[in-house]
Amino acid sequence: MDAALDAFIRDQSLQKWREVEGLMSGAEIEARQALRDSGDFLERGPYRDIWRRNWAGRLSQMDDIAAGAMFAGIEEAVRGAVLEEREERKQSDDAMLEDSPVYKEFISRAMEKLLGEAAGEIEELD
Repeated sequence: MDAALDAFIRDQSLQKWREVEGLMSGAEIEARQALRDSGDFLERGPYRDIWRRNWAGRLSQMDDIAAGAMFAGIEEAVRGAVLEEREERKQSDDAMLEDSPVYKEFISRAMEKLLGEAAGEIEELD
């Protein structure tokens, strides 16, 4: 697997983690309920069922919902969903995941950050 796909999975996992944490702190609900409430994935369109299935499967296996274990579980669910969606796109002749708006937006943000950091390093050398 390439580094960009791994980074995309991590980014999607962090977004979902923030959503769960927001529910826990903002709505003041317990972790397991926040995880359940975060499992709808409407934004995934035709791949929604893949994401929901991976999310529910991983949630049912999570005995420890301490912060570190929760993030690891979220990341495993997201990784499973991304890889399954990627395969489903290949099978259905749909556009590749890497050509999807969400992936392109991630790459664009990552490149902006990388170029910004590189520009800062170059300026510091002067």
